[in-house]
Amino acid sequence: MNTASWIQRARLEMIDIGVESIRDSGILPERGAKFFPVIGYPPLTMFSDMDQGPLFDNLQQRRARPLLGYAHIPFCPSRCTFCHWITKTKSKSEEVDIYLDYLEREMILYKQNMGLDAIPVQSVLIGGGTPTYPSPAKMERFMKMYTTHYDLSGCTQFSVEAEPGTLLGKEGYEKLRIMKDYGVDRISLGVQSFDDDILRYMGRVHTHAHTLESIRNMRKAGIENVFIDLIYGYPNQTVEMWTRHMLEAVTLDIEGYQLYRLRIKQHGDRQGNIIVHAQKHPERFPDTDEVLLMKYLGILISEEHGFHEYQTRCFARKPEYISHYLRDWAAELADVAGVGVSAWSTLRGVFAINVGDTNLQNYYSLIDQGKVAINRGKARTKDDELRRSFILPLKNMKVNKQLFTERTGENISHVFKNEVAWLKQLGLLEENDQDICLTKLGKYFADEVATQFFNPDYMPFQEVIRAPPQIAVG
Repeated sequence: MNTASWIQRARLEMIDIGVESIRDSGILPERGAKFFPVIGYPPLTMFSDMDQGPLFDNLQQRRARPLLGYAHIPFCPSRCTFCHWITKTKSKSEEVDIYLDYLEREMILYKQNMGLDAIPVQSVLIGGGTPTYPSPAKMERFMKMYTTHYDLSGCTQFSVEAEPGTLLGKEGYEKLRIMKDYGVDRISLGVQSFDDDILRYMGRVHTHAHTLESIRNMRKAGIENVFIDLIYGYPNQTVEMWTRHMLEAVTLDIEGYQLYRLRIKQHGDRQGNIIVHAQKHPERFPDTDEVLLMKYLGILISEEHGFHEYQTRCFARKPEYISHYLRDWAAELADVAGVGVSAWSTLRGVFAINVGDTNLQNYYSLIDQGKVAINRGKARTKDDELRRSFILPLKNMKVNKQLFTERTGENISHVFKNEVAWLKQLGLLEENDQDICLTKLGKYFADEVATQFFNPDYMPFQEVIRAPPQIAVG
């Protein structure tokens, strides 16, 4: 089937499942023109000032959850226009060494505050930034210290984010070999696009040829699980281009991919430069109809080629290939022990975020004071727990009613009766005795459905219709 045929089929299926009816329903900000990804709840951008105290105070008296490990490496080859996180570009070797010094000191402080010799974790993500930016020697140093201070004996997956240009040639292979030796079994490769012109416009320094070479290097090094990231809705990107790229993605030697809609509204520690492009050159951006069509094409082409959406926006040949870290945190609501600038943690009912700015001295200063580098956070309220225990499993997989009650002490039918009934009427949710989950149409609008369960104080956009106070259930 050619590109035009895929596009025509997607248009017809979107009509058939009722996409336009939801765009007209009022639950999408500006009929889908605005977008906010539901990554966590409450949103990380809405936390107040806080030090390490609430995260660790009376820790042993608070209910324990399974633990995940996260570390943030902020260094990058370039600053991407779409990035909403803290990065340091073109850093010298000495700067990386200093950061690793402080990162290890923070790991030690973290485990001491938890009263542990090593922090036991069931899955790990090393993110950034670009964790594969450091040299092979520095990569080995990091891996050695991380596996010393974090106990990975019960870890089901050790995942690292990467950039294609950092995994090329002999040096790239050496980094991969080191990671493999320390247990890394999954790499999430920040490909973003297969078009070199789009990549340059994104601020990327790698090319499509680099992407293909880096995948070959990963296989040569024995990495068993290779994922890539792709962005749709980017300036100068057309529906036809996206269709061709999806048709290429399903032919690559990879286990799966994550498909991201371009995020313009800030959702991390720093507003992405993409906002400037949106203000200066709105004509370069695909319109909403095109963006939504790209999204459906990604789903359609994936399913037709054996890549199934085992977690929202995560497509894989088998369910075990998706990120265990993302699954464990978002669907299973595990806790996270995070270190590094801009890293976040959640321990036994308390959220915390580390200092997140480009001046690393602010991060270093707190560690010099003998503190984990936390400067924001939130002790979750009863309302936060109820909503989080529903929103994140719903958006990512499904809500198990019994698990919800075990976690919160409440019955779903009492807490979210109106919202569930209304969204079922709209064809976005379905329910049985055990679970509540998104329909096919609901999964397509997963982020927007999830925000229907936000506390009004946390709504990213106010101009959306919420569930009426009383819904007739027939």
